[in-house]
Amino acid sequence: MSATSSPTPAAPAAPSAPAVPAAGAPDAVPLTAAQTEFLAAQSAAPGYAGHNVGQYVELAGPVDTEALRDAVAAALDEAPWLRFRLTRGDDGPRQSPVRSPGRPRRPALLDTSGAADPVAAALGLVRGQLACPPRLDLLTDPPAPGDVPDLAGSVLVTVGPGHHLLVQFFHQLAVDGHGLALLNHRIAELYTAAVRGRPAGPSPFAPVTALVEAESAYAASAERRSDLAAWTRHLAGAALPVPLRGRSAPPADTALRRTVLLDAADTAAVETAARSAGVTWGEAVLAATAAHTTARTGAAEALLAVYAAARTAPGTLRVPAAAVNILPVRIAAGPADTFRDLLARAAAETAFLRRHQRVRGTEVARAVWPAHAGARVPGPLVNLRPFETELDFAGVPGRVVSLASGPVDDLAVSASRSPEGLLRLDLDANPALYEPAELESEAAGFAALLAGLARRPRTPVGRITAVRPGGDAPAPSGAAADAARPVPVPAGDHETGPLTLLPAAHRLREAPGPAEGAHEHVLLEVPAGLRTAPLRRALTTLARRHPALRLALHRAHGVWSQEVRTAAEAPAVTDATALRRYPVAGLAPDARDLLVTAAARAAGDALDPAAASVFRASWFDAGPAEPGRLLLTAHALCVDDVSWQLLLAELPVLYGWFAGSGGAPEVLGRPGGLTAWASGLATAAQSPARVRELPYWTELADGPAARAWPAAEGGHRIVTRFEVPAGPPGPHPVDVVLLAALARTAAGRPRLHDGARLPVELELPRPGVAPRTAGRLSTVHGVRLPLDPDGPEPVRRLLAAVPDGGRGQEQLRHLNPQTSALPAGTPGRGVAYRRRAALHAPDSAPGWGPAPDGEWAALGALRGDPPLTGPVELTATVAPGPGGGHRVSVHWRWSTALFDASEAAGLSEAATALAARFAAPAG
Repeated sequence: MSATSSPTPAAPAAPSAPAVPAAGAPDAVPLTAAQTEFLAAQSAAPGYAGHNVGQYVELAGPVDTEALRDAVAAALDEAPWLRFRLTRGDDGPRQSPVRSPGRPRRPALLDTSGAADPVAAALGLVRGQLACPPRLDLLTDPPAPGDVPDLAGSVLVTVGPGHHLLVQFFHQLAVDGHGLALLNHRIAELYTAAVRGRPAGPSPFAPVTALVEAESAYAASAERRSDLAAWTRHLAGAALPVPLRGRSAPPADTALRRTVLLDAADTAAVETAARSAGVTWGEAVLAATAAHTTARTGAAEALLAVYAAARTAPGTLRVPAAAVNILPVRIAAGPADTFRDLLARAAAETAFLRRHQRVRGTEVARAVWPAHAGARVPGPLVNLRPFETELDFAGVPGRVVSLASGPVDDLAVSASRSPEGLLRLDLDANPALYEPAELESEAAGFAALLAGLARRPRTPVGRITAVRPGGDAPAPSGAAADAARPVPVPAGDHETGPLTLLPAAHRLREAPGPAEGAHEHVLLEVPAGLRTAPLRRALTTLARRHPALRLALHRAHGVWSQEVRTAAEAPAVTDATALRRYPVAGLAPDARDLLVTAAARAAGDALDPAAASVFRASWFDAGPAEPGRLLLTAHALCVDDVSWQLLLAELPVLYGWFAGSGGAPEVLGRPGGLTAWASGLATAAQSPARVRELPYWTELADGPAARAWPAAEGGHRIVTRFEVPAGPPGPHPVDVVLLAALARTAAGRPRLHDGARLPVELELPRPGVAPRTAGRLSTVHGVRLPLDPDGPEPVRRLLAAVPDGGRGQEQLRHLNPQTSALPAGTPGRGVAYRRRAALHAPDSAPGWGPAPDGEWAALGALRGDPPLTGPVELTATVAPGPGGGHRVSVHWRWSTALFDASEAAGLSEAATALAARFAAPAG
């Protein structure tokens, strides 16, 4: 671990040039009401460090560190009131902004990449800094005019290649959560503008005087007196709350923290319960906190201390300073009440709070509870953080993670949305009252209670939680037990662990070429104006829903095995670079095509099945007025044609939910089923019915071997098209006419056949009984077609005679130990034929669908196909046609070792024309 400098947020800086007043700002103005309270609290306990708070922005991707440091310094310079000197005025403490031209406010650089746990090492150093109390005396009497300590600082930490943490620390006297969110948005804006070489636009900040003047006017107004009277009436008869632990203790310098991230299903349950009641997810958390509190204390109602922005006056929302207020919320919550009852009460309470949020909570507490010794409103703290938890740094996502949120005298619950759209609960506790294991139990119980209430909103609360007054955290029961997630980052799914090798994995194991290079792309058209954060959340939720998108492939001593990673371990969920954004507004079509091709190549190269990196997305953002494109790239083991259609159907629903424009994704149904399907195939392979097929497959394998042709990379690629009317029951009519045409074309061309028949390996779509989940669930089997057949009928009869549609051949070869010696159906390698369904736009998702056909052309050579070991490979992509028929696009790939380009084109056209003639109705 090395450091270029050591950040010391609480210590004085080295002497520098004399301070100068901020441009255009008065010399001194009064403190805001929040600042006055924080200053009083800090002055009463000068050695207390609990008012130091912090967070970090995680940047996973390429970052220009110097440009980022410059952006941080520039944003701080635009907010001069974040560094000030305190003076005494007739009306109390006043603040004067300080600028030091010789002391740029660029963050220090730190490198912990050499540590065993680089992130933990970085955060350990920063937490040590947060435990240092500020030197308030240096704010009023600095050793030199410009030598006041910074109450808002940062350090940029390198924790690995392309992985940085912008760690921010500040004192509550300087800025609150809303103000910090403003600052971070500006930092991201300045950085993005610098990296892309464009102007950043004027500063969005308003001076602290906007807050001070608004508060001064309010303090002298009749509105303040009316608000205070309203609070006094509203809280009449409210008793001081009983401590959750049955005892009290002064808050420590630092609090214990336990984080629980609800998975997609639990988050959806909370969202659905809230939406059906006409309230927000924040009010749902508030209602659950009330139920948790009364269950713990045995009281009839919960008195909670809730953070409020207190920024309702014009212009105050643009001030990066401290204005936060803490106000009481009073919710009756008895065992006979339902969650719907509590939601209604929470909504009414928050509506009242919003109307009267400008009167200070300390004043309300003194008026309502004169005997209350504390400075703030009593009760457990609740902080509902609506701020964006992901920022955009020139296409690199910045994930915001809170480290410390201020003093905690008992328990504090903070709720926010993760970048994936999941509900994140941060529970902070006073270490004088809670042991780490007790807080872990408290957090798990609260998360279970929230999920259980949301899933059973009309069930009495007393039937969902069984907490004893003063006892341990809730013991989940019923639906709450099902909803419990006792780890900070839940698996988010019910399918993890080893996965029986599917036939597709065995095919890849036997195929030439590296397994890493086998992948597929699809190119989608997506609506204009998508947003990065909801899109990222939707994509990561796809990976949570579909085990195949978390698949890891292991190879040791020639033996292959697979496992499904948990969501917390899967790159498709955890790696921010799994989604790349490419701005394309204003680019010419040719330039866009080149960019799509380059991005597709980069995405394919980034796949690593050994590390479970099997799914990536590239978003080509054309701006708010033009549809964009979304390129999805997946390893070949993880997708087939049905998979892509499933993902396309689910993605718009999930995006709409996370963007706030659609319903809950419960309409998608329960995903999964991959592990059960894989295990079921192994069982079916040993069933009597499957073993009875053995003579058929043995006879097929005993035929003449297909010619052993030299392997050829790439291939002559040709696309042809024709239509097929609806056919009778039995083999698919496209298979029948196309294979019959190919067999007729092969006659007299020894490079295509074995001398007697045309050996073909057919890969057909997954059977209808397969689960609706991502994965390569297609089946492959061999056939030997008669050369020069008299029309399609002989081929139809041959395909109809294949037992169980050919699904047994691979099962017997790979999944039954007793029949594993069965040779391949077509020894050597013949023609490879694949039929798949064309991707189509979902019926209920306007603006989402496949990109126009012409835009796919450049992706054909990037699919990661293995080398050709036979004469030709053809993929028939089938779309619905008129009258129940089929429109067929045939993608041919001919061996460059056997055919030249002209011959390949001629054979493709001839076979297609013959297939069209075979398909034409008689007469």
